[in-house]
Amino acid sequence: MHKGKLTMLGRIMAGLQAVITHDAAGQGLFVAYHPPAQPLSQFIVDSCQQVPLATGASVCVIDRAVNALALARTFDHQGLGLLGMLDDNEPHGLESFAATLEETRKDGTRVYSGPWQIPRADDPRHVVIVEPVEGKTFVSWGTPRGKATVAPTAWPQVDRERRERQENSFKRMMDHGALNTNYGRKKMIGADRQQQRVREQLDQALEAAQKRIAKHGQEVKTPQAKVVESASKGHGKRLEQRQRTLAVLEKAHKDAQHQHGQLAAQVAAVGPPGERADRDFCKQTIMTVRTLLLENALMSFMARLLGFLKTKVSLDCLLQLLFERSGARMETATQVVYWINTAGFSVPYHRRLAEVVGGLCAMDLRDQGKPIHVRLQTMPP
Repeated sequence: MHKGKLTMLGRIMAGLQAVITHDAAGQGLFVAYHPPAQPLSQFIVDSCQQVPLATGASVCVIDRAVNALALARTFDHQGLGLLGMLDDNEPHGLESFAATLEETRKDGTRVYSGPWQIPRADDPRHVVIVEPVEGKTFVSWGTPRGKATVAPTAWPQVDRERRERQENSFKRMMDHGALNTNYGRKKMIGADRQQQRVREQLDQALEAAQKRIAKHGQEVKTPQAKVVESASKGHGKRLEQRQRTLAVLEKAHKDAQHQHGQLAAQVAAVGPPGERADRDFCKQTIMTVRTLLLENALMSFMARLLGFLKTKVSLDCLLQLLFERSGARMETATQVVYWINTAGFSVPYHRRLAEVVGGLCAMDLRDQGKPIHVRLQTMPP
């Protein structure tokens, strides 16, 4: 999601990234904001674990932001299904997989399924390749739980449905719900994550250097004893050979000690744990939840309304025809009447709005027990 917005000339607000989860019906379920400096892999598993707890669904469909082998292993070990798309630069054509032809569609598109051509250690991913007659080849992948829940040949369609339910709905929410607007300027003080990452890397390198010092120290002891033995026995050529071997091992030992000293100096230079200021996501989260609730309500409203219409109407069209029109409201002791302005409408739009109004009346909507009636009114421009 959106990671920053230009609010003034020469000034950009602090960034953020959001993870939003939808169910199979397109209803928003979860939203969580994270600093942009935090990798997605650090919190995506925790976010996806909430889905089966709330909905019972065990398969997550995620865009190309998640395609790492390590994440596939983690999801598989957690018992979660994961479906995604491979990066374009990862597969090298159909020859990268030991795939078999699953089906040939009417337009000539071939769908293959199978594992990697060269087996990879602890790789749970199964791939599906869609090869059209003309155009780009798409490769989907999934974990064993995803394969058991969703037929592999349906993976490309599932990914297209995710795009429709999420990315297109985001576009709508940017228009009518200001989804990409930044809210709140408060900051919260927390640990310096960049410093933490540097320290963790240095600590790992320092630990490895200590192991190398111990290893080389043990390796030097035996050649030293052999050199002393050769010197005491008056060896000539053998003594020179053992001295050369000892010199090589001692140099490696000194190099390891030198590298350890450099790493220790770098750890000391990092200094004590620091702090940094991040955006407080509280207000941003509240406003995004408000937008998602509005979208969920609109989708539920559309599903109910379409049951009373003969002509299919999209949500975008309904927003322009009905919710963005001016009008009037009148309330009496027994009913509530809304008048919708139709000035400037063409004949087809007028007919479509009339059908929508008829569907609204048939829905038997009520406001505090009073029936709601919707009427059309032609008003002067």
